Amino acid sequence: MFRLMKPFLLAGCLCAAALALTSCTKVEAKTPGPDPLSLKVPEPPIRLNIPVQADPPPPPPAATDKPAPPATPPTRLKPTPTPSPTPTAPPPANAETTPPPAVQTGSQAELETKARERLAIADQSLGKLNRNALGREAQDQFDSAVRFSRQAKDALGLRNFVYAFYCADKAATLAALLVKAPYISR
Repeated sequence: MFRLMKPFLLAGCLCAAALALTSCTKVEAKTPGPDPLSLKVPEPPIRLNIPVQADPPPPPPAATDKPAPPATPPTRLKPTPTPSPTPTAPPPANAETTPPPAVQTGSQAELETKARERLAIADQSLGKLNRNALGREAQDQFDSAVRFSRQAKDALGLRNFVYAFYCADKAATLAALLVKAPYISR
């Protein structure tokens, strides 16, 4: 049996000797000169101080700069009667001026249609609910849906169709979740 193990022992000893010899020999990097090169940090840039001369704004015209009225009023020969204009009704104070109709692109018209559809769905779903019968958290969600619906209507009035669709979609989603979920009042 020793004869069979002899070649393995010999191979193991040779491998151990080869490893020992390679670990003893080290390769070291030699640096030229006594000090390795060090990096120099550049100086910070010089700050430029540019003087700014600001002229003070001219003073507003004073009330005393007006020309003095003449000492004697001009004389008129004979006042001529002026025809009175026909009275017209003044516009009411609450009347809003309607802006001219804006030109809509295809995507704006599509967004407006989608926003109005989602808003109708939200209003229909919110109409099915009784706020007082909902729990506290559900009432908060109901109030949020109503606020989103109001914001969508305002945005449609301002012709901001992207924001109107966003708010109407949120309102419809919240309302649909409130209709589906069985909330117990507390």
